[in-house]
Amino acid sequence: MPGPDSPPLDAPPRPGAVPPGIGLPAALPTPREARWSWAGGRDGALALAAVLGGLALWAVSLRAIHVDRLGSYGLLAALPVLWFAALGLVTLGAVGALAAARPSGAVLACGGTALAIVLYATIPAVADMPQYAYVYKHIGVTRFIEAQHGVDRSVDIYHRWPGFFALAALFGEVAGRPDPVAFAAWAEPAFAVVDLLLVVALARTVMGGTRVPWFAGYLFTAANWIGQNYFAPQAIGFTLALAIHVLVAGQLADNGATRGDGRRARLLRRVLGRSAHAAGGPPRPGAAWPRGAVLTAVLLLMSAVVVSHQLTPYLVVLTVGVLTVLGVVRPRWLVVAMAAIALAWLVPNLDYVRSHFGLFSGADAVANATNSGVYVELHKSAAKVLYARAGLVLFAGTWLAAAAGALVLRRRHRGGRVVLLCGGAVVGTALVLFAQTYGGEGRLRVYLFTLPWCAILVAAALLGENRPGRGRIAVALATLTTTLGLWLCAFYIPFDANAMSRGDVASAGWLYDHGDPHIPIMFGDNDWPGDYGPRYAEFRRTPQPSYALLEDPVFRGTALGRPAAQEIAGVVETLSRYGPRGYLVFSHSQVAFAHSYGLAPDGTLARLEREVRADPHFVAVHTNPDASIYLFTRDVRTPA
Repeated sequence: MPGPDSPPLDAPPRPGAVPPGIGLPAALPTPREARWSWAGGRDGALALAAVLGGLALWAVSLRAIHVDRLGSYGLLAALPVLWFAALGLVTLGAVGALAAARPSGAVLACGGTALAIVLYATIPAVADMPQYAYVYKHIGVTRFIEAQHGVDRSVDIYHRWPGFFALAALFGEVAGRPDPVAFAAWAEPAFAVVDLLLVVALARTVMGGTRVPWFAGYLFTAANWIGQNYFAPQAIGFTLALAIHVLVAGQLADNGATRGDGRRARLLRRVLGRSAHAAGGPPRPGAAWPRGAVLTAVLLLMSAVVVSHQLTPYLVVLTVGVLTVLGVVRPRWLVVAMAAIALAWLVPNLDYVRSHFGLFSGADAVANATNSGVYVELHKSAAKVLYARAGLVLFAGTWLAAAAGALVLRRRHRGGRVVLLCGGAVVGTALVLFAQTYGGEGRLRVYLFTLPWCAILVAAALLGENRPGRGRIAVALATLTTTLGLWLCAFYIPFDANAMSRGDVASAGWLYDHGDPHIPIMFGDNDWPGDYGPRYAEFRRTPQPSYALLEDPVFRGTALGRPAAQEIAGVVETLSRYGPRGYLVFSHSQVAFAHSYGLAPDGTLARLEREVRADPHFVAVHTNPDASIYLFTRDVRTPA
């Protein structure tokens, strides 16, 4: 019954009141808020302004970045204050967009995209050439396919998993067949943006909502320091794997995993605690796609992964397999079909893999996880110690934070589904360490493939989907800022060793265009753009030295650091073991790499090159300001 102070039932509603029975929000936005509704309110508009302002500052700051003379701290020390101000403004804007009363997906997307651009597009914007020497091997394969219109399985393993290279060659064909060097550097920011969007989509399938998915995307972008977004098969393999996970988690997840009285259901309820009922809750309405279409899409994406990369298919199979065993993914035959596709491609290449690489590296997961596969450094500068420790802190911090987030979510309503999906995916991915170290990169791949799931757990525990208070926003900002600081040290410090100059690439272009493919090639050290050029396959058919000069144990043990006569004799002896003639390459990138990783005292390569230039066994066949190539001839008549 109406009270004495209630208005008459037939009285017109008060201004701003919501008529009863209509499913509208409890309070309508004020006129000022409505003015900014496109941005999620005034807070969202301010956040967007901060993001756009940060991007503008970043563009201006690029003019002040010079990478021709980098020290031990790499690019980190070359960044101007304005660049850091730009990153800070973008970060504040991205987190500010999360704090809006009704967060706008468009503004959040701008914040995440801007963050990825500032972090990953800085290097290609200021460097002359794509970074990483091994990028040029991928460019060489792409150029071979462009020139030959096909692959040659006898050349190397890349021609047996050619999916990425065929796609890159097709892109070059459509773009007028430019040298992939013209666009390879921009693969990093491009993959970073696409992966960000896929991680957000994955988080939405697991959590729903808007805030948590975008915060998870921000954390993923800020913690992905291992440099796997470059022009390489693993980059596209990871992107395709994310797309598979989005489909599997969003469309094929069975929410009844904890129902019933079976042993598995009882165990899951015990692990998930009070939130176990959430894991068995009803699926979100309107999320179902035609099941047949989803299964077909998953298998097609899996096929694309299988022909592009060697390890990624098995990481995907392990992840989906564990979720299937837990009862989360249905139908059960899907993981069997995915494994069959992977094995069907592996079997014809099995002998090649066994003979060149080995199929398994042992079942000791700890040994596989701790095998770094890198050089033993002769000295460690403070910069490289900081770089190494930043990476380790990101490793350990991400996994520990995810575990803590899972414990927090376990005690929250509807946290069970998140813990079950993310925890199962992390465990499934880590199982690969019981089989392969992958040349010392196994732990890096496990970190990368678990990172999206870990980011979801951390974001869900820290933020939540309801409008966060100032305390939670401050914690979110501190977490993102700390992660970014570690990322800057882990990603930008080693740029001095990863950078390639125009002269480095020009010397490789000369050798693979004009050199004799029957002559082996020896380097000062391995950081040089080898296998670059469409003729690289001809050189691959000639047995090549197993080591670079500074890494050859015989040379290091018998000549390095000795008097000049003995030192050059050691060089001649080393090259003579590989044939009567050979090429010896010295370059700027090798000097930077040797200094960065302590392969030899500073000045060693310059001294060796002076000795080589003066020795009659060597003739300079190509020189430019950054690199020199010498032709070695073992049998020469020394002048009297």
